[in-house]
Amino acid sequence: MKEYDIIIVGAGPGGSMTAKVAAEKGLKTIFFERGRKPGEKNSSGTGLGPRMFRDFPEIMRQLTPDKCPSMREGKYQRSYFVDKDDKVGAILVTTPTNSMTYSPGKNTYDPSKYDKFITMNCYRSEFDPWLAEFATNAGAELKTSTLIKGLFKEEGKFAGVIDEKGEKYKAPMIIGADGAISTVAKSSGLRDKWHSEHITVVPQYDFHAPKENIEKVMGEETLAVWWGVNFPAAYQAFFNDGFHIGLGNWMTYWQHNPMYYVNRVINVPHMKNLIKRLDAKPREVQSHLLPWLPYPKNTHCDNVILIGDAGGFPCPLEAEGMYPAMVTGKVAAEVAVEAISAEDYSKAFLSQYDERWEHTSVGKEFEDGDVLWNVWKQLPFHATNMQWFVPLMTEIISAFFCWSEPHVVRIRQMLSAIKSMLPEAMPTLLEDVVPVLIRVLGDKLDTMLDPGQMMTAIPKLLNMLPDKKKKRRGA
Repeated sequence: MKEYDIIIVGAGPGGSMTAKVAAEKGLKTIFFERGRKPGEKNSSGTGLGPRMFRDFPEIMRQLTPDKCPSMREGKYQRSYFVDKDDKVGAILVTTPTNSMTYSPGKNTYDPSKYDKFITMNCYRSEFDPWLAEFATNAGAELKTSTLIKGLFKEEGKFAGVIDEKGEKYKAPMIIGADGAISTVAKSSGLRDKWHSEHITVVPQYDFHAPKENIEKVMGEETLAVWWGVNFPAAYQAFFNDGFHIGLGNWMTYWQHNPMYYVNRVINVPHMKNLIKRLDAKPREVQSHLLPWLPYPKNTHCDNVILIGDAGGFPCPLEAEGMYPAMVTGKVAAEVAVEAISAEDYSKAFLSQYDERWEHTSVGKEFEDGDVLWNVWKQLPFHATNMQWFVPLMTEIISAFFCWSEPHVVRIRQMLSAIKSMLPEAMPTLLEDVVPVLIRVLGDKLDTMLDPGQMMTAIPKLLNMLPDKKKKRRGA
């Protein structure tokens, strides 16, 4: 039986980061990957946001197109609002604003391109093995094509892992970086299974498209969100040679097979036209599970720490998991080093893990995770609410640019349409959206946005709007 200081189950971004930090700090480290190489079993692309470049600059500055040929860096995101007839009623394009305090573009391979971007996309099949090399170069041992089946105990304490062939690997510290369906979580007793409202299935198509078409049609755009009445909000991520289109929802939602909704998205006429212009061809159907929680719980016990998806760390708003996995992996490695030095692997000692990740950017996200998680659940992933949300957004975006009537008339028409939607919209706005504003802006807003006052004030304000233009004085 081989012995180590630390065992990491999973060689995704979180596992590789844990292995890198642990090896650099002198621990005898091994990390396991069930595929033939890291990234082989991952069914998703990677969205690398600005925080990744801020918090891991020594690594991310080395990410270049020759390492990840699929890399696509861009600064535009597009939102499509799709009505009940699957027609796009409004399109909103956004880009990072001047209030953005960190400009990662200045630190990447091509700082002349632009100084701000929303995300950099690349495939996990390229990114994961690239990142794992940092761990192996630091001295960590990577064992691929190995499925870990469970943990074993010695003298009543977890002492290591067992692979599918029955071979044992021993270490006082075990890190679960093995995704949503975590063997480490289950074997350690930290979690048997997720609650149905805390996990989502994410089906998606991967399309190939010629690079020249991606550049010509999409320009500097890398992301799109399709907000629909007939399907949960769908995401679209563009790479140098194609794109993903997929969606997800909590297990309590699905009324049809999840692929029904993805097919509904790709058959939206506007989407079909985009696919035609890109000359895109489907090359793979993928599906994976993601935990989606308002706050992570049960992240550690004696000798064991869970990170990334295994610990429930994807962002509570949109379930992005790459960055949280790497941050929690780094923290877990640092705590493991101290536990080994102190020869204390107890749950009480390892509680430092929670204390530390809570002080990271990931912890800041989860401070308000409950309200972020709930507002996302009640809007883009709530079929009934989207029946008023999509028309509402379409009215707000479109009315100002319509020449069918004088602009002041169109604005009054827009406000009248919004007023007609209020009976449906107000309960969700008051119960789910207002709490977010209160949490973000502070206690003073509590009195300003008192639900009782708003329920009566907003309709009154809309009633005060003139039905027609007043005559000028002296006319």
